[in-house]
Amino acid sequence: MNEKRILLAEDDLISASLIHDSLTSLGYQVTHAEDGRKAKEFFAEAHYPIVITDFDMPEMNGIELIDFLKEEEYEPIIIVLTNHSEASLIIEIMKRGIYDYIVKPIETEELSLKLHRALEIYNIKKLEKVAKRERELRLEGHLDWVKWKEKIGGSGKFKNLNQNLFESLKTSFNQGTGFGALVSLLKIVSDTSQIEGDYYKIDTEIMSLIKSNAEMAEKALSTFTEIDNILNGRIELEKTSLSHLYNDMKNLATNLAPYLEIQNHHLYLSEKKPSFENKEININRDHFIAALTEIIINACKFSIPESSIHTVLYVEANSFVISTYNTPTIQFDRMEGIPLEYENIIFEPFFRLTKFVHDDYKTLDFGLGLTKVESIIKRFDGKIEIKNIFDHLFAKSKPQIKVICRISIPLQ
Repeated sequence: MNEKRILLAEDDLISASLIHDSLTSLGYQVTHAEDGRKAKEFFAEAHYPIVITDFDMPEMNGIELIDFLKEEEYEPIIIVLTNHSEASLIIEIMKRGIYDYIVKPIETEELSLKLHRALEIYNIKKLEKVAKRERELRLEGHLDWVKWKEKIGGSGKFKNLNQNLFESLKTSFNQGTGFGALVSLLKIVSDTSQIEGDYYKIDTEIMSLIKSNAEMAEKALSTFTEIDNILNGRIELEKTSLSHLYNDMKNLATNLAPYLEIQNHHLYLSEKKPSFENKEININRDHFIAALTEIIINACKFSIPESSIHTVLYVEANSFVISTYNTPTIQFDRMEGIPLEYENIIFEPFFRLTKFVHDDYKTLDFGLGLTKVESIIKRFDGKIEIKNIFDHLFAKSKPQIKVICRISIPLQ
């Protein structure tokens, strides 16, 4: 995500034009709002690291805009422009907790220094908040078993078997908490089964749940074995030309047609470059294609219907790079794509951003797919990241959030 983005709130069009040109010359992407109310709308659509706002504006003045921005989860660094130099007014502005102010007319060198430092502070604050949220997410996962114990009544006999609990148990394994569900089921069996002669009598519905969850657990353990084999070198690698790999990927695009048709997605692969002929990477082709298959199917699951998925291939810094872009759906909790605090944990076993089960894709929504993908790429001495970016392709419209999965593998 390009963080050199600035929202400029300035009602004077001549001043706005001069400031816009100065900021652009310094390498920033600038969005101009002609008043505070428009700036508020722009910020709500796409958060900005830095907001530069005039003090005197119609509709909504600088103070009102500042008060709005201070309430945001990821508070931007705020710099106020003012024609006033009175100490009392400047003190009143600084009391609002803004980063700095600039008295017009603006000097480009002064502005450059303030913005450079402002970005540093923004990134530090953001990383602190992201780290805190990431710790909270991990803790939520660790508390899963505690929640299950509460659901089944803790220790002692379980007496309140009901359909809601059964439905929860049925879906929980697919949602990445299956081992907790399986253990919960076994505890229910222990608490409710009755001895009849040499046998235990177990409720039929409970036994059916145990069997189905046991099958899923077996598949999960099989996937773990496969991941172990990948990471510990029990798969053979071979030098493969980028040209051959490109042909494999074209065939993959054809093979994935049934998945693309489910929500009418379109998959586009960039053109083969002449430089691919004489460059190689050291991989296992079958596992590499398996990893790309998982990535593209994931993109299909979480893209808005009838949208396009683009895979771009290129050589950069002595590495072969595969970047896949998709337009994400908005989840039930207003989450769009991959929030920053999730970037480090989406590859962990059983972690899933959404609890929705995608039956149409005939895959286990198990939270192990990306774990396996990361293991494959690591085996090739490569790197993988999945994150949100802002698409500024259409300059006159608001930036659109895209998700990028970027894989890089060193050339041989």
